[in-house]
Amino acid sequence: MNPPPDDAVEMESSATVSSGEPKEYSSMREIVDSVGRITLENEQLFQRLIDGERRFRGLAKAVRKVQEEERRRLARDLHDGIGQTLVALRNQLERLAQRVSSDSEVSERLHDSAALTLLALNDTREMSRLLRPPVLDDLGLEAALRWLARSLKERTGLEVELDCDLDDKRFDPDIETLIFRVVQEALTNVVKHADSTNARVTVERTEVDMRVQVSDTGIGFDPRAALGTTADGCGLRGIRDRLELFGGQMELLTAPEAGCTMKMRVPYSQVQQARADA
Repeated sequence: MNPPPDDAVEMESSATVSSGEPKEYSSMREIVDSVGRITLENEQLFQRLIDGERRFRGLAKAVRKVQEEERRRLARDLHDGIGQTLVALRNQLERLAQRVSSDSEVSERLHDSAALTLLALNDTREMSRLLRPPVLDDLGLEAALRWLARSLKERTGLEVELDCDLDDKRFDPDIETLIFRVVQEALTNVVKHADSTNARVTVERTEVDMRVQVSDTGIGFDPRAALGTTADGCGLRGIRDRLELFGGQMELLTAPEAGCTMKMRVPYSQVQQARADA
């Protein structure tokens, strides 16, 4: 058998060897390089996603803080501005009623006007406290929750049993505001939707988080339907989003005609990190 010509040997060599390695090895290296590039790109995209989420959380926290500051300003303006004006108006009406006591009809109308002014004053003060209760800033979360329970009973008749083990201890202002707002919203839901005359609020602290539970014995609801609808009339998604913004969680235990229990928790570390990111 005759040996192949030199040019055939050269062609076979070039077909099987490229830069010193077989062709299949070269293809494998290209695949590995491509996978490496794709992996790097995915890591970069993932990092951008994390950075974007961090910026979004920072912006959302800043918006929440601005909202609370605006609530505080409006509450102060209502109390110190309109409230003081209504006090002065009521006093003036009372003095006029005393001066015209000889005219029983005019005096009666002035007394009625003074009574209406007092109602407007009480409504203004209540609105001011609901916007931002001073007790939350002055005395802390437990005192604010006790005020909220008393206020709801006076305004709506809802009996709120409050179980706190906070011992009037002060916490991070963001934690106090967050928990007060979610409890306020949850109890408002009980008044509006639960058809229940009583509710129970439990607040406890652990070494790592704050845990809150709001329960009622009302008509209950389908939690999937309530959270899935675009028209969330109960504000459940707002509560959930507010908690998640600070690393918290919400769990609903409810069903039609079975009452509702809302469990919430907020880790301390996430709130501290939230303040650092804001």
